[in-house]
Amino acid sequence: MQPSLFNRAPYSNPTTSRAAAEAIRPQLARLELVVLETIIRTGGSTCDEIEQITELLHQTAAARVRGLRIKGLISESGRYRKTRSGRKAIVWEV
Repeated sequence: MQPSLFNRAPYSNPTTSRAAAEAIRPQLARLELVVLETIIRTGGSTCDEIEQITELLHQTAAARVRGLRIKGLISESGRYRKTRSGRKAIVWEV
């Protein structure tokens, strides 16, 4: 049975990404909730800010942001803030 859009991680590369998506599946709901709650609590966050607040790895935080965006749970706020490296980043909001 295929997992629904809401209980699977998005992936792109059929070999490596699919394996990573399946490996994260048991933790997916918890990680998405951590990221979503961070965005709500802060009134909007960049991926870089989410990484700092939650102590998630970049790959994990960015992938959960992407998944939440695909599901329509978050969107671009139209605002930007600088990352730790000084680059402009999207502020995500609910």
